[in-house]
Amino acid sequence: MAREVFNHGLWVSVPGAIAGMVKIIEEFGSGKLTMKDILGPAIRLAEGGVPIPFKMAMIWDMYQDSFRHSKNAKDLLIDGKAPVPGDIIYAPKLAKILRVNFRQSKNANDLLIDGRVPVPGDIIYAPKLAKILRNVADFGLESFYSGATAQNIASAVQEYGGALTTEDMKEHVLNPPNPLPGQALSVDFNGVTIWEMRPNTMGIVALLAFNVLKAYDIKSLGHNTPDYIHLVAEVTKQAYLEAWKYLCDPKCCSRRVEDILTEDFAQKLRDKIDPEIAYKCPQHFVSSDTSYVAAVDEEGNACSFICSNANYFGTGIIPDDCGFVMHDRAKAMSLEEDSTNVFGPNKLPLHTNMPAIVTETATNDLLAVFGVVGRWMQPQGQVQVLLNMIAFGMDPQVALNQPRFFVGDPLPPSDTYLGSLQDLCLEGGIDPSLIPSLESKGHVCRFFSGYKREFMGKGHVIARSKLFHPNSAERSSKTWWSGADPRSDGCAMGY
Repeated sequence: MAREVFNHGLWVSVPGAIAGMVKIIEEFGSGKLTMKDILGPAIRLAEGGVPIPFKMAMIWDMYQDSFRHSKNAKDLLIDGKAPVPGDIIYAPKLAKILRVNFRQSKNANDLLIDGRVPVPGDIIYAPKLAKILRNVADFGLESFYSGATAQNIASAVQEYGGALTTEDMKEHVLNPPNPLPGQALSVDFNGVTIWEMRPNTMGIVALLAFNVLKAYDIKSLGHNTPDYIHLVAEVTKQAYLEAWKYLCDPKCCSRRVEDILTEDFAQKLRDKIDPEIAYKCPQHFVSSDTSYVAAVDEEGNACSFICSNANYFGTGIIPDDCGFVMHDRAKAMSLEEDSTNVFGPNKLPLHTNMPAIVTETATNDLLAVFGVVGRWMQPQGQVQVLLNMIAFGMDPQVALNQPRFFVGDPLPPSDTYLGSLQDLCLEGGIDPSLIPSLESKGHVCRFFSGYKREFMGKGHVIARSKLFHPNSAERSSKTWWSGADPRSDGCAMGY
């Protein structure tokens, strides 16, 4: 696909992350902290600089063409170059607000260091972003969704062919698409309850899969054996196919999502699964750039949180005096007129984002907060990581370390992700000798290792031992176990 398509302003819907974060604080916060308190650390990092880790430096370098076109590309560069590991990046413009293809942008230097992308160890600064954040902390959402910032965002999007207006920005606050946090969806699985967000997110894909899998003796299949991989892959296919029509703005779907989370519906899907033959069902999807954070405090309050631009550096469009790129989430909408997710005005696009929580069914006690980022790997990664813990007794870090498999095509031409559900991608660490057995069932196997396994997702988990050792002496322990994915720059830490 041509670059001008990837950088097109029509891929930008109203940026709702700022409003969403403020709404979360209003609805669930203790009231003991002001927005200045909450945004203060982010503002200080944006102004004082952030070191660039290896993974981020690699992405910055690989996808710098996504924002180099921007006149503000320097906001993402250090002396015009991409940061390297160890560089410190500064974001003063972004701090004011909060209080792969950007090199073409007139503001590309906002993301560069002296015209280059940062390398590991570089310090990247974001003074414009810091200013944005500070304004939000001092003056509230109006500072972002109206006035100069809203005008700069709308102007930049329109410059690249988009339709976003300042009125759209104001309307997002006056009449939010989801006025109150929606009631989460859940299914019970082997004594625990798994909670996911409603559509327009993909949480229902994971819930469908867990609801089908609970009837099987997963442990008896053995971890990452041909029979185990085949079963989970086939369940994944059916979950995607059945959930697809629900993955849209909920006001555009007349169906009740709860109807596909019943036991009767799960059995219908089980009846479609052949233990010896892979189901052929091509589908098409799109790619993403996503970050996940899990946090739990000493009182047991927890947050499972995902933020995403969609593609790496989104559209690469960098508005004046903002220091950030605009997302390209709207490209996940369909051009098929009969699709519930068809492209159109005043609509929420499909979101791959799906942070999750696990509770004990009998007591409602919190057992885990977790998530796995990475495009269409998110529900697949959640299923595999949670099965590692619940069925195979692995602690969070061991569960995240395990090699994964992915249903779909991870390496499309250009940046478009053409997911074909007939493909089965295996990560290095899975025994290659299993491939003939899987191929005999009809799977089209591909093997990935090293940096090529990036699409296998990156997850974080915080959990009680009761989740993975339910009968151990530690079951009443108040200790939290945590793990960070070795495929990412993330880490697990106490505070």
